[in-house]
Amino acid sequence: MVILGRLEQGVTPERAQAELDAIVAGLQEEQPDRWGLGAELTPLQAKIAGPFKPAFLLLAAAASVLLLIVCVNVSNLLLARSPRRSREVAVRKAFGASRGRLARQLVLEMSGLALVGAVFGGGLAAATTRAIARTKAVQVPMLDQVGMDASAFLFAAGVALLTGLLVSMVPALQVGEGAEASVLRSESRGNTSGRSGRRLRESLVVAEVALACVLLVVGGLLVRSFQAVLDVELGFASENAVAWQLNPSVNFQSLTEVGVFTSSMVDRIEEIPGVEAAGLIDALPLGRNRSWGFRVVGQAEEDEQPALFPHIVGPGYLDAMRIPLLAGRQLSRDDTEDAPLVVLLNASGARRLFRGEEPLGQRLLLWDSREWEVVGVVQDVRHLSPEMDPGIQVYFPLTQMADFRTLDLVVRSRLPTDRVVTAVSAALGEIDPSMPTGEFWTLQESVDRAVSARTFTLWILSVYGAAALFLAALGIYGVLAQSVAERGPEIGIRMAMGASREHVVWSVLGRTLGLAGVGILAGGLASFWAGSLLGSLVFGVGTGDPVTYAGMALVLLTVAALAGWVPAVRAGRIRGTSACLL
Repeated sequence: MVILGRLEQGVTPERAQAELDAIVAGLQEEQPDRWGLGAELTPLQAKIAGPFKPAFLLLAAAASVLLLIVCVNVSNLLLARSPRRSREVAVRKAFGASRGRLARQLVLEMSGLALVGAVFGGGLAAATTRAIARTKAVQVPMLDQVGMDASAFLFAAGVALLTGLLVSMVPALQVGEGAEASVLRSESRGNTSGRSGRRLRESLVVAEVALACVLLVVGGLLVRSFQAVLDVELGFASENAVAWQLNPSVNFQSLTEVGVFTSSMVDRIEEIPGVEAAGLIDALPLGRNRSWGFRVVGQAEEDEQPALFPHIVGPGYLDAMRIPLLAGRQLSRDDTEDAPLVVLLNASGARRLFRGEEPLGQRLLLWDSREWEVVGVVQDVRHLSPEMDPGIQVYFPLTQMADFRTLDLVVRSRLPTDRVVTAVSAALGEIDPSMPTGEFWTLQESVDRAVSARTFTLWILSVYGAAALFLAALGIYGVLAQSVAERGPEIGIRMAMGASREHVVWSVLGRTLGLAGVGILAGGLASFWAGSLLGSLVFGVGTGDPVTYAGMALVLLTVAALAGWVPAVRAGRIRGTSACLL
């Protein structure tokens, strides 16, 4: 049972939980035979957004990594222009410009570029956010209320400005007071500063590849985990099944009346042409759930009493859900309130409770001192989520257990969904004209909703990963192109002395793959640490999954080779004689 309440002003959840515990203790003292009673308080926000919190934290971390990659790329671009700006700054200072005036000029230039980029990126982010909020492909609570706000834009614009300002000051700082002549002389020679600048830019490329590696590995682990979730045997067939939540207006006086009403309802629905089976349960899988305390008759009490997940079902439910019966018999319409009390047990529950003994004929004792005989064993069903263990599941006949408020009807049919809904709604209206029938859904929608957090996370991470790959390729290309331009005379001299075109090309490509390799190694180590923090988001795959790491390395090396190919070919086209004349 779920109760929704509002705490008084100043009352904390911890205090409310303590009061609930005291109430439960008082009830157990008044009714010593009623054991297994409990109450747990959960804030509504945690109830709604709790399953998505790890995914949102992961996406925030991934956005931060992508932001770092962007900052590194911008820094690399500006550093590549830094030698030219240093020469310009030196000339301006030689003609009398002050350091403050030069700093203001550089700040204004970079601020304009950063603001233009921030405005363009903010518009793109707003459009993307609006598109994601309107999507129906994932079921995220209140996703349609998400939008781009001023604080997010100001934060992004501030980071863009800060990055640009820090890097734009490098040319001014490189020219100290009275050092104009030395800067101009070093620029004319163009050796020492060029090498140091190249090493710095290459180090930034390594960092960029490492960050991209982290994003790709985390994304790869989640892809593999998502596939593992999809491969989980749910225990029921979700296709071709439509469900309704029913709240009959009839006031039943006995379980016999419940049996007559529900049996006539199922019979009437199964008469619809195209309907294969219909059944009732108090709560369908991947929806709401509850737990009860119990004991096994004839077994010593354990220190920690297990709990069972109760399911109250009508005849035909197992057939409608395609849940296989593994041993014994199904529940039938003969299991009335006057007949012996019987239940079905799932396979995991039978293994845990009886440890190899025959489960059929065993008895379970509930809080009301009634004993229920196990007459059948059914396949495990993932009732809570695809990732969670099935636990101990017990199926009670609804003609013997009245502990339910509403019922879920599931109908399996070969008909299109709209035709099934129309026909079944009409049949339900004939049985109980006052009962609402507008709330329905397909079982596949329940499955999709159960994996929505993973689907949403994969969508966003896929975009982040693609952006990281593009930026890494852009960074590698920019550094190599600048390096080839700076080393033109050196490459020309080598070719004049006999170096072949192929040797030059492969030397540039080798440098490219070397930088990528160092970045992959560093990123792989960081990815292993990051993977260990994924927690519940990873299912069915280890954080050190070799397939993911090998795939990541292959993708990054391929992208690096493609990014370095154009500068390498350009280096191979340098003529030795013309280069020597420079």
